This record gives sequence, C-alpha cells and structure tokens, in this order.
Amino acid sequence: MNPEKRRPLIFDIHRYALDDGPGIRTTVFFKGCPLNCIWCHNPEGIASEPELFHQPKNCILCGDCLSVCPEGAITINGCVRINRKLCNGCGLCAAECPGKAMTIKGRYYEPEELVGIILKDKRFFEHSKGGVTFSGGEPTQHCLYLGQVLRKLKDNGVHTALQTCGFFHWDLFETELLDMIDLIYFDIKCLDPDLHLQFTGQSNTNILANFSKLVYMAHSKLTCSIPVISGFTAELGNLKSIAEFIGSIDHLPYRLLPYHPGAIIKASAIGKDAAPNLFAHSIALEKYRDIVKIFDTIVKKKLTGFGGQGSGIGDRGAGIRDKGNSRKTLITSHDK
Repeated sequence: MNPEKRRPLIFDIHRYALDDGPGIRTTVFFKGCPLNCIWCHNPEGIASEPELFHQPKNCILCGDCLSVCPEGAITINGCVRINRKLCNGCGLCAAECPGKAMTIKGRYYEPEELVGIILKDKRFFEHSKGGVTFSGGEPTQHCLYLGQVLRKLKDNGVHTALQTCGFFHWDLFETELLDMIDLIYFDIKCLDPDLHLQFTGQSNTNILANFSKLVYMAHSKLTCSIPVISGFTAELGNLKSIAEFIGSIDHLPYRLLPYHPGAIIKASAIGKDAAPNLFAHSIALEKYRDIVKIFDTIVKKKLTGFGGQGSGIGDRGAGIRDKGNSRKTLITSHDK
C-alpha cells in the first residue's frame, strides 16, 4: 500500500523534550516505519495500525477489561493475559481501564488539532530557542499530512526538526517537506548493503541516494545520526566506513547515539518479543567515549582544508559539542 493512503497515527506527543534538538521541544512520534531494526528503541512505532499497550505494573485486577472485550481476547488468572491473535485493537479495554494499565498506541489528529497542541508550548520554544521535532516510526511515511502541519507551524514561527531513517519517496519529501524543515537528523546505520538488510530488513540504496540529495540541496540543515550498538553498528569496520564517509563531506555535523535497552519492556507491552540479549548490546559510558574519540579521529584524518579540531567530549548528557568548530559530535540518551 502507498503509505500516503494510510491515515497517519501518532503514538506519543512528548512535551518538554531536551534530547531531540536545540532548546525545549515537543516531539511528535508517528506510527509506521519501513525499517524493522533489530534494536529499535520504539517498537510501538513500527506497525502503522493502532496497538494495545499493556503495562502489568499498573494493573489492579479489577476485571473491567474482561467484561468489555468483544473478542474474548482477555483472561485473568492471577494476572491479565491477552491473546494477541484475537485482539482487534478496538480499544474498549483501554477506555475502561481505571489504572491505565491498557492504552492504545496510535491516534489520528486532524492537522489543526495537532498544531494546536504543539503551539501550547510556543512560549517555551521562544525562550529556549526550541521548537518541534517529528520522529517515529518514520514521519516521512506521511509527507502530505506532515506538510500541512509544518506549513501551519512555520506560519507561527516555530522551529522544526525531523528525525528520519532516510527511507522515503524523494519527490514527495522535496515538494511537501524540505522547505518547511529547519533541521534534519538523518540516520546512517550501516554502509554495507548486506549488513543493512540483515539488521533493518531493507536495503540502504534509497537511503544513501536521499542522503546524497540532501547533502547537495540542504547541507546546512543536515546532521548525521549514527546509533552505536555493540554487536551491530558499533563494530570497528562499520564505524570506520561511516566516519570516512562523513569525513569526505565538508562541514557535516554528526552525532553518535548510545543504545538504551528500553525497547525490551516496550516490545513486551505490545505483545512482541524483543531480539535476544538486547541488554548485552548496551555500551558502558567509558567504552562509548572511547568509541567517540576513535570515530572523531578517523573523521579528522579524512578532512581536508578546514581545521581538524574535531569535537569535544564532556559530561553533559545531551548536546555535547565543540562550540568553536562547525563539525560536532552530539551525545544523546536514546536511539530512534
């Protein structure tokens, strides 16, 4: 199905976000992603349909969900159990749940409604030089809808950012979004096409083609995001190839994103099994800092004709950078 024919769903709106761009931001998370990364931090954002999100720690075993489920998908035997094969995602159980142990991930907002929610925090945006960030999932699955939202936000002077896996239809993206976006965080996970297919379920051909077009057409808006995940993207060969690739492009900002295994709990909440041993793929802070230094060194060796000071590494959790250099490494606390 052409993703533009789907009704765009939002699975979360995170106000007062500090890790998704400059200043205080509101981050809007879209459902639906063309990739299926083994380590995905937001598994509830992969499917395009609404999903029942169950948090047992909030359950008070009242049985209200059992009484309203039309499919008989819920049983209680010491705890609530959900038969995901029977569940149709109608949301009646979530509407009745007094403890909010059950919620539905995925809601449609009319463009005007979503803009209204975002503009509630315009004062914070203005004082902190913040704005709105669209994430997911993959927001570019809904270029026409997002374009409507972005135009209304730009009319109100709001700074806009996009987090993208890079797998999108270029013509729609260029027509509907490119001029409306101030900052683009573009994921580069693997340059090796076979590894990319193995880790994400998709080839990186379209992704790298889109990245090249953005380098040419919107270089000043672009920041490269590299997830650092032990056993996957953090292998020396992969990091070296990405660092050399980035170093071949003048004045391209980049950020290395350490992995946070919160996906395990979230995958369980939607009835899915996370990849085995995901906890083992987290990297200790000191090792992570060593990786950043090695990455910076490789990038600097590849640079020609502008400095070579690289990026500073400090102790603040997000937005660490060398302010005296246009090339920077940002340390943030999560991966998309």
